[in-house]
Amino acid sequence: MNTSPEMSHEQVNDVPVLMHTLKAVLGLDALLDELVPRHGNRQGASIGETMVMWLTHLLSECNHFMNPVQDWANHLLHTLSTLLGRAVRPTDFTDDRLAEVAWVLSHDDVWHPLEQSVTGRVVRAYELKPQRVRLDSTTAKVYGGSEVSVLFQRGHSKDHRPDLRQLKLMLAALDPLGLLAGVDVLAGQTADDGLYVPMIQRMRETLQPEGLLYVGDCKMGALRTRAYVQATGNAYLMPLAQVGRVPDDLAGWVERALSGQVKLKRWRDEETHEVLAEGYEVTRAVTGQPPEETGFPAVTWSERVLIVRSPGFAQAAQRGLRDRLSHARTELLALTPPPGRGHRSVTAEAPLREAAQAILERHDVVGLLTFDLERQGERRAVRAYRDRPARVDEVVRYTLTVQRQAHAIRAHDRTLGWRAYVTNAAPENLSFEQTVQTYRDEWLIERDCARLKGRVLSLSPLWVSREDHAIGLTRLLTLAARVLALVEYDARRKLKASSQSLAGLYAGQPTRVTDRPTTERLLKAFDHIALVVIRTGREAQHFLTPLNELQRTILDVLGYPNDLYQRLVNNSA
Repeated sequence: MNTSPEMSHEQVNDVPVLMHTLKAVLGLDALLDELVPRHGNRQGASIGETMVMWLTHLLSECNHFMNPVQDWANHLLHTLSTLLGRAVRPTDFTDDRLAEVAWVLSHDDVWHPLEQSVTGRVVRAYELKPQRVRLDSTTAKVYGGSEVSVLFQRGHSKDHRPDLRQLKLMLAALDPLGLLAGVDVLAGQTADDGLYVPMIQRMRETLQPEGLLYVGDCKMGALRTRAYVQATGNAYLMPLAQVGRVPDDLAGWVERALSGQVKLKRWRDEETHEVLAEGYEVTRAVTGQPPEETGFPAVTWSERVLIVRSPGFAQAAQRGLRDRLSHARTELLALTPPPGRGHRSVTAEAPLREAAQAILERHDVVGLLTFDLERQGERRAVRAYRDRPARVDEVVRYTLTVQRQAHAIRAHDRTLGWRAYVTNAAPENLSFEQTVQTYRDEWLIERDCARLKGRVLSLSPLWVSREDHAIGLTRLLTLAARVLALVEYDARRKLKASSQSLAGLYAGQPTRVTDRPTTERLLKAFDHIALVVIRTGREAQHFLTPLNELQRTILDVLGYPNDLYQRLVNNSA
């Protein structure tokens, strides 16, 4: 009996690379299945396998929505079945199954052990010695929620959308990978100050209880947070926030440096010998009480204050000052426009003076710009009309003029670029140069925030209505961010060790080479790999797009099996 051949096509692309990373390298499916055992009536993919498949779709398609996953899986049944090691059903990836993953991950008793296991596995596999943990927070705007929402609240928006509800994330990342080691999902209006101690407590359970350096921004500088870090035998590093006595203290420290009362240390670039930073340090005694819930008593310790000037930071601050002066002057002059059609004359002095002072304060240029109000009066004849006689009215209007205080501006300009950092680390463990460099590497965790909210993961905005789904989906996205950071770190580390570079990662620049590729570009290199299956009765023929030299090199650099793609042909049935 003759049967006509049937042909099917699967766009494989980077799916084998991602599946190998998620299953063989990280073992995420097995870790979750240990925490959430399979129900006796469950059929098809386990909860861990479903999560791995969702993560694969998320990273491959740059889409975290649930609705396209089932259709995507239906067009990759042979590929997914081969990589998973068992037959995949079209119903394994329905919205209900994916929603179950989000619901499971929203539970702290599942998420915290899973997160600790993932971090511990990476630390062991790559023989890392955790020394520095970076802490930071970000927000994600949410198109959902209501007045009764607990998680979705309005607060200070880092997305510059105060009109939208949001949730807040507290993140912890390990040096030198920038690998996320902890994430807390909190209500959108939560203040940052109180988020550091709970995250440090979790890191002490995940990594080690003592001997770590915690690096954060100025919001980590609360006295009780520093006291807790000191009480637990750890170290901290952060800039001081310009609140309370700090502005006056910093002004005095800077004046000592500018007047030559102290000898400045300089950190120079090793190649160009350009000064990257200069400053000095003072030591002071500090007494603080850790948060009551931690159970630690008040502690007294010695704290180093490093007063540092960065030329790059100073130049940026000077540009900002010039912009503020320009914008403030423009707004001040706009308060009293010249007479003309459509311009109403200002006739009241008090409101005008208040508005001008508010502009100076908003742009932080009080004392750098000043203004004068000139009162002008003129007599204007008014013609008689009906029963009202002719008269002469006196019209008063004010004109505002702006003066730049050149001497004050020059004096203020000299103080720009200075910041005060505090640390309890001993100088032999964290020198002046190491302090500056360590804080400059804050981009490591900021990049995690950018990746979470960027095109690939697109945490912001979230289109969800259920808060448990929002928590679970956010945590799932942080797992995806871990994959991006881990692959990137591994590739860069091995390229550096072998003095090797990759060419062909940049579209339109085939000869451009790099030894610091991003995971996004490495995955993009596997585009346009397809599997064609031709079935004739019970027989099947499989044809796979041959890997090019770049793709084979990437697999070799990552240490992945060189037959990773060929298995789709060899293991076909």
